[in-house]
Amino acid sequence: MTGEDISTMECGDKLVLVTGSAKRLGAAIALHFAQSGYDVIVHYNNSKNEAEMLVNKIKEIGKNALMIQADLTTGLKQFLKDVINSDLVAKRGGIDVLINSASIYEKVEFPKVTEEMWDAMHGINSKAPYFMIQGLLTSLKSVNGCVINMVDTSYKYPWKNYSNYCASKASLYNLTMSLSYELAPNVRVNGIAPGAIMFPEWIEDGDRESILNQIPMDREGTVIEIAETALFLAEGPKYITGQIIAVDGGLK
Repeated sequence: MTGEDISTMECGDKLVLVTGSAKRLGAAIALHFAQSGYDVIVHYNNSKNEAEMLVNKIKEIGKNALMIQADLTTGLKQFLKDVINSDLVAKRGGIDVLINSASIYEKVEFPKVTEEMWDAMHGINSKAPYFMIQGLLTSLKSVNGCVINMVDTSYKYPWKNYSNYCASKASLYNLTMSLSYELAPNVRVNGIAPGAIMFPEWIEDGDRESILNQIPMDREGTVIEIAETALFLAEGPKYITGQIIAVDGGLK
């Protein structure tokens, strides 16, 4: 596309890339964007079957979808090449929305956290988003795109026995705020801080009850509420950047 006038090119529909989108929250976000008219790049690591089912769902509603496998801790550079060289990016001329949703979440007492556990947690939760944005910056700038990082309410209200996780999300929060200054006005950078959304299967009943008792809305949130917030940040007022929207039912 070098030397071509992008204003005269035939651009495709808007394009979103969602990391960790084969299942759970990421899949709900990817499907919601497809239902709202976006083509979708689905990233997955181990969940190939789920990624294939999601791509088929997206195609059934008439949108284009592409699935790309990658371990973001070891294969990020190749993943970025695959994304940049994909037909969907070429068709659109860039990436309208990058959603960093891939994440690791685990409960470990501070004395038991190892360097390997730290590296794995921060590699996915903060390092991967950092270099994902860096590697796709040209593609984002070319269409005045935006970045949405999945932070967490714990960046501000950390929890006992989750120091490693909370530290990684605090890092992602600061990355979001820093890049909102540095990349403006060409690329907007915002974040979403989910509260009690899709508790993991391994969480203890006592922890679940303790969290729910602190929520004024008196219920667990839903993945569609996160997806709707992401779409608002992508499609809403273009004057919004450097913001973290807490979708937490009023949890404090």
